[in-house]
Amino acid sequence: MREKLTGSKPAEIKAQCIETLREAASAVAAKAPDDAAAFKGWLREISQHVAEAAKEGGFLGIGGVRVSDAEMATLTEISSALGLTA
Repeated sequence: MREKLTGSKPAEIKAQCIETLREAASAVAAKAPDDAAAFKGWLREISQHVAEAAKEGGFLGIGGVRVSDAEMATLTEISSALGLTA
């Protein structure tokens, strides 16, 4: 994975990760349709927890926001890739 992404720009890495999520969701839906919804929800939940891991902005933990606008946009992209509503 490191070799594949070395030299890539952050936007390219993000796009590749979103595409990988899309492929994983499609594969699970095809191979295990009864488990697909739970799996997709689990991936979305992990994404939400990562986005909420640290506040953005502020000073020494004071102020700032739990999830930035950029993170919210990425969460929306993830939901879309997984075929879930944001």
